[in-house]
Amino acid sequence: MNRRELVITSIYIVAVYAATIILQIYQPATGGYFNLGEAVIYIAAILHGPLVAGIAGGVGASLADLSTGYSIFAPATLVIKFTEGYVAGYLVSRYKGLFTRHRELLAGLVGGLYTALLVFFAVVYWSGTIFIGPEQVLSQPFPSMSVNIPLIAWIIVAVVLGSLFTWVLARKYATSWEPVALLLAGLVMVTGYFLYEYFISNPLTGRPSFEAVFEVPVNIGQALIGTILAVPIAGWLRRAGYSSV
Repeated sequence: MNRRELVITSIYIVAVYAATIILQIYQPATGGYFNLGEAVIYIAAILHGPLVAGIAGGVGASLADLSTGYSIFAPATLVIKFTEGYVAGYLVSRYKGLFTRHRELLAGLVGGLYTALLVFFAVVYWSGTIFIGPEQVLSQPFPSMSVNIPLIAWIIVAVVLGSLFTWVLARKYATSWEPVALLLAGLVMVTGYFLYEYFISNPLTGRPSFEAVFEVPVNIGQALIGTILAVPIAGWLRRAGYSSV
């Protein structure tokens, strides 16, 4: 890794850290939290490849855990987010020639699928009261701040983001393979946290717990949101000439 790559990696570490702590939605079932860090990891994967994305994801996200009251997750986060970022960068660059035919049709199919998934998660998981806090004292059942977000607000957000996402793919700012690759990498993150919480440590019980399964859809949603934000942003940056891949 040369000096330029070190600088870029350092910038992305800070960006992952900031995106992770700026919005933390607490999950009472497992003591974990939803965040926007995946979006930055995926942008790094698309624009700079596996090593930058892996290091930025692992270091940035684990530092966020350590500094915001979630230190029990930090060791797992370092490994899981590094692997997720590396896999995302590898898949995007290694198989970038996939899905190059019938791009408009594929853009519509992939964009429609992501929009449908967003609406599904909005209806089933995201509407209602959410608990927000960059710090969480695990001896207390809930953080101090809660917000009620109605279902219609989530549906509007899902449709707007999904439509923008589809438009970016249709305009060839990004390939239809990229969101598929990112979601596959996201499943690495989902699986990693489930295994860690189930077999090693659940912060609420101090022992292995099947409650870890309740964070699976939360983490899938996190990967979904990360992808639907990262692909348009990375596409625009790449069109502007900002990329080293």
